[in-house]
Amino acid sequence: MKFLLLYKGDYASTLRGPEMRYFSLAKELVLMGHEVSLCGRTALPKCLPKNVSFVSVNRLKEVVKAFLYSDVILLHGGGPLVIFLAIVAGFFQKRIVLDSYVPHWIELDELSKTSAPLQNIKILVKSYFNALRGLFAGVAFDCIIAANRRQEDLYRGIVAPFSLTKDFFRISLIPFGCSEPGEYSRERGRRLLSELADGEISNNNFLIGWLGGTYGWFDLEGVLQEVSKALTINESIRVVFFGVSQERKMQLLEHVAPDVRSHIIFLPWIDFSKRFEYWSGFDISLVWGGEGYENDYASRTRNFDCLTLGLPIVQNWDDEWGARLESTGAGRVADRSNLSDVLYELSISPEKVSEMRKSMLDIAPSFYWVRFAEKLIDVVSIPPMSFVRRFCGVLAFFFILPASLVFFIYNLLLTLKKS
Repeated sequence: MKFLLLYKGDYASTLRGPEMRYFSLAKELVLMGHEVSLCGRTALPKCLPKNVSFVSVNRLKEVVKAFLYSDVILLHGGGPLVIFLAIVAGFFQKRIVLDSYVPHWIELDELSKTSAPLQNIKILVKSYFNALRGLFAGVAFDCIIAANRRQEDLYRGIVAPFSLTKDFFRISLIPFGCSEPGEYSRERGRRLLSELADGEISNNNFLIGWLGGTYGWFDLEGVLQEVSKALTINESIRVVFFGVSQERKMQLLEHVAPDVRSHIIFLPWIDFSKRFEYWSGFDISLVWGGEGYENDYASRTRNFDCLTLGLPIVQNWDDEWGARLESTGAGRVADRSNLSDVLYELSISPEKVSEMRKSMLDIAPSFYWVRFAEKLIDVVSIPPMSFVRRFCGVLAFFFILPASLVFFIYNLLLTLKKS
C-alpha cells in the first residue's frame, strides 16, 4: 500500500510529538514493504527515514498529487484545505484516517481557563474548528484512530446520532508507541544531567524527572506542595524540570517550602533527539494531570518514552495508564493525599524501583512502533467508504454547520462579555 502521513510539522534532527510518531511509523511501514510519504512544513533529507519521500504542505500541486497517488491518507489535524483534499481523495476511493491523539479541542478548552481574556477568543475559534473536524471525520472519513478507551467512547458518542452503532467499527484504538531499548546508560545519564545542572545534581540524589511541559491543566501547584513535604523528609530527593520560563519558575516555587526550593532543578530544554540520553539518569518519572476532563481523555505520551528506558512512573489515576501500572507493577498510582509518602518510600527503596524498572521493560514490546504499524494495517484493510455513504456524510455535515454556528456565536458573546 501507498501511505501519506500528514502533519504540519518540521522533520529535522529534533522530533517532537506527532513528527516523532510519524517518523517512527514511516520507518516501520517501509520495513514492512509499503511505500510511504511524509507531508509537513519542512524536512532535512538526512533526517528522513530511509526510502521515505517528503512532500511540503506549502507546495499545493505536490500535495494534491500525493493525495491522489496514495492508498491511505493519515491526517493529524489539518486545516480547511487539507480537509477539502481529503474529501476529494475519498471520492476517489482513498482510505482517509483521522489520527486523533488527543482530541485537541479538549486541551484547548482546558487551556482557556488559564489564558488571558482576549486570547480566549482565538482558543474558542480553534476549539470549535478542531471539534467540528472530529465530527466530520466521524461522518465522512473511513477511520478514526484513538489512543485509549475514553477517546474511543468519545468518538462513538459523536457518531451515534448519525449512524447509531453501525459506524463504531470505523473507530479504532491504537495506543501510542515506543522505541525499542537502546544503549542508554543510567550512569552516563546522571553525568549528563549533572553537567547540565552545573553540579547541582550528585550521585547520591534520588532523581525525579518531570518530562513534559508545565501547562496549567497539570495541577503542578498542588503536586509541588506534596513534593515539598517529601523533600523536607528526605533531602537527597531532587525534582528536575526542563525548559521552564523564568516567570513560570517563580510561580511554581511559590508552592515549595523555602528551605528546599534549591532541590527543584530547572534545566534548559534538550533536543528530543537526545532526550533518552538524559532521561536515562532518572530514578522515576512523575506524571500528573489535573482533576478535569482533559485528564480523562488524555493519553500520557511521555509515559511511552518511559517504556523505552524502563523508567518507573508515579502518576495520578487515569483509565489508561493507571490500570496498566497497577496490573503490571511498573509504577505507582497515587493521589494528592499520599503522593509525598509514595515518593519518600521509593526514594529509600532502591529494590522496589529496580523491580518497577524491570516491569516497565517487560511490557514495552507490546507497544513497539512495529505493533502500531501492524494495527494500522489491520484498520485500513477494510474496504473504503462507498461514494454514496461518503456523500451522505459530507451532506449531513454541512446541514449541521448552521446549528454549530449558533452555539459558537453564543460562546463568543460570553467570552467577549468576560473580557
